[in-house]
Amino acid sequence: MTFTRRLARFVREGISFDSLPPQVVAQSKEMMINAAAVGLAGAAQDQGRALTGLFQDMGGNGRCTIIGMGLRTSPANAALNNGFLVHLLDFDDEIQSVGARPTAVIFPTVMALAELNGASGKDVLTAFALGCEIAAKLDPLSTGITGGMAEAMGAAAAAGFLLGLGQEQLEAALGIAASQAHGPLVDFDTPGRALQCGQAAMAGLTAAMLAQRGFKGAGHSTYPLNGPLDVPHGGSAGVSGPEQERFFDTLANPFSVVDPGLTVKLYPCASASHTAIDALLQLMQQHRIEAGQIEAVKVSVTPSALRALPYPAPEDPWQARFSLNHITAQTLLYGQPLIEQFSPSALQDTAARELMGRITVTGDEPSTPLSDRPATVTVRLSGGQDLEQLVEFARGGPQFPLDQEELDAKFLYCARHIMTPNHIQETIDQFRDLENIEDATGLASILGA
Repeated sequence: MTFTRRLARFVREGISFDSLPPQVVAQSKEMMINAAAVGLAGAAQDQGRALTGLFQDMGGNGRCTIIGMGLRTSPANAALNNGFLVHLLDFDDEIQSVGARPTAVIFPTVMALAELNGASGKDVLTAFALGCEIAAKLDPLSTGITGGMAEAMGAAAAAGFLLGLGQEQLEAALGIAASQAHGPLVDFDTPGRALQCGQAAMAGLTAAMLAQRGFKGAGHSTYPLNGPLDVPHGGSAGVSGPEQERFFDTLANPFSVVDPGLTVKLYPCASASHTAIDALLQLMQQHRIEAGQIEAVKVSVTPSALRALPYPAPEDPWQARFSLNHITAQTLLYGQPLIEQFSPSALQDTAARELMGRITVTGDEPSTPLSDRPATVTVRLSGGQDLEQLVEFARGGPQFPLDQEELDAKFLYCARHIMTPNHIQETIDQFRDLENIEDATGLASILGA
């Protein structure tokens, strides 16, 4: 049996709401709450309004909500726009050990179809968990080859589940989605990175809707490998033997959001910086450090983390999210990094720019048997005293997950300019009760604010 045929069968038969582990149900709801929150924050940004303005000018069938904009558009355009908004500020979630960011793609997909067709909350949760799991398990097989292929196929699976596609339709949808995935990620430090999440959501949703209409895809010959996507002309190849068995043995066994586990980001910047941020915050809390006391700062991260943070002197807010020098200075001056610390005015902050001259960032921190991203921060005070802090695991990661109170506070912060506090609490409460909602149309539309 081909890889894609077997995957399509899993979508049809492998998952039901009743079979979902309670931890996956609970985690899925928290992921959706977080996605809604950061999507609302993205809607307040100039880049978010720019994309929405384009869809307004293009027109279309306005049946699906654009987050935070008070507007509706077509299902495909809503998936694209909302995927873009969710990932725009780099404030969403990820499965770090496999490099997967499924929520920014799967959440917009299932919410668009829930609103379009009035799906039940149980079906929305099941489709979301299913799509995220497939994207996360496929991601290591496609990394570095075709950006977004795993996520687009996960979105196609989630959409196909909600649309009730048959076996051959699902095979076609998966093949169409893979063929529509965008190229390699080359603009990780611009809004184009977020646009690729939206494109993957659009590709997956469109693929499923085309397959529903009888559109044929390369369903019998599409499969991911640690090499280029191989679709032999007229063939019916697939991952075979032990490799295929390993994939399906681990699919939903356990779910990737459980093991290796999910990181819900507490700071709107590259996750490679988060252990260093926590080390800085711990030092500041323990010793009540003020910027005027600081003679020098050394931040030591692993070589791989440093490669993910390549901008010692960022030139725009997007580069600033990948600049440990900027992040360190802002944290020492203002505490926990917020969206405001990655604005044009923050880059011109004279106090931060002066402090950056006293900061040294190195990539000589060794990983440990337990942590692949430890960070050590050493602060030298003007009197010559050195204060040092090591952090192996960042808050928000699988080892120290955010509790509901912290996630609710993040939602309030992200949505404060768009929703009233009562509206925010109503939205959170509906997501947490999602399995008991018979028709999720209203839940999707409430995010339009």
